[in-house]
Amino acid sequence: MMHQYYPAGPGSYAPCRQNTSGYRADVPTTVHNLIRAMKRIQESLRLWSYNQATPEQVSDCYMQFGVEFNAIVRAFEGYDIPTSDLHAIPVRLRTALEDCLGEDPSPYALNQYMPEVRQLLYELLQGLRSKQYAWRTASGRPAMVLPNQID
Repeated sequence: MMHQYYPAGPGSYAPCRQNTSGYRADVPTTVHNLIRAMKRIQESLRLWSYNQATPEQVSDCYMQFGVEFNAIVRAFEGYDIPTSDLHAIPVRLRTALEDCLGEDPSPYALNQYMPEVRQLLYELLQGLRSKQYAWRTASGRPAMVLPNQID
């Protein structure tokens, strides 16, 4: 059994337990979906800074990120690849987003918080990249191509 984080309410995560024995998701697809969700967070924040997206829309992007994060955790752990090193990133990202959205929407506010958001997303990418060899060994498949950063 593993710890999983699932959306417990707007912008929050609560731990739950889920049995993943025998579950083997397509890791490249789940990674791709997570990267797309990461890009959506950044785009929604950019739009928010110009009053073209609401805090609720940013939160919705974060919630989808949480769904995709859960999927990648289950996918890797289905191959017995631990992901506990990644579990703090969604919580830290939520805090950064809440801090940003606590400001009045502006490019200035975005510039204040986007470096931290990007750093957290970069850490997540690095964490995923560090699991490639173990996944490739466990699955017998070629390495995934992961971007160096999310723009």
